[in-house]
Amino acid sequence: MHKNRSSIVLASGLALVSSLAIGTPAWSQEDTIAARTERTEEEVTDRGIQKEVVGIKPQAGVMVFNDALDQTDSRAAGAIIVEMNALTSFFKDSRLAKNWYLGPSTGVIYSHLGEPNSNFFGSDPGTRVGQGGSNYLMVPLNLKIGYLFPDTNFRLSLRSGGNFTYRSVADALNFGPTTAGAGSRWRMYPNVGADFELGQFVIRPDLTITPGNEVFTGTVGFNIALG
Repeated sequence: MHKNRSSIVLASGLALVSSLAIGTPAWSQEDTIAARTERTEEEVTDRGIQKEVVGIKPQAGVMVFNDALDQTDSRAAGAIIVEMNALTSFFKDSRLAKNWYLGPSTGVIYSHLGEPNSNFFGSDPGTRVGQGGSNYLMVPLNLKIGYLFPDTNFRLSLRSGGNFTYRSVADALNFGPTTAGAGSRWRMYPNVGADFELGQFVIRPDLTITPGNEVFTGTVGFNIALG
């Protein structure tokens, strides 16, 4: 009887040890999967846009303006925008830098205007007034402030400052009588704009305010984020 009881205790002990030995790898595997999942979530949250110090942003879109006949017209526009997040530069590991954006925004935006009533690319005009070679160039000199929404890859930013503009034929756009004429003109005008950034995708509306008619540019593109 005593021998049978000892055998039962021994068998029970062996069964317990075996169950622990079998269960331990399973627990370790579950812990490893949980840790790996947590790291993956951190990697997903820690996007390239969050670590962006300098952003190079090729874009294309449309420019809307009043032409030499004072009619609302539109042309194709191409842009290269370059921006720098000063917060990421100076406060790299802080939460302030991960969620907020503050820094300069500049670049070049170009459009071939051509004659009034030309097509979207400034060719095949319906009316000729001697402006077939007219072009428009704009260099934004803006300060940008933005916010990256937590647990997303979406950043909303506002910009303002000035747009340094060049018209190869000043009369091709109505910027007011004091800057009219047949020759070229360089002028700075105030502007307001926004940036809607979802990951690498960028939408950039902008309004240049002049004594004459405003100029609207709307472009879309992608962000090459450099950390």
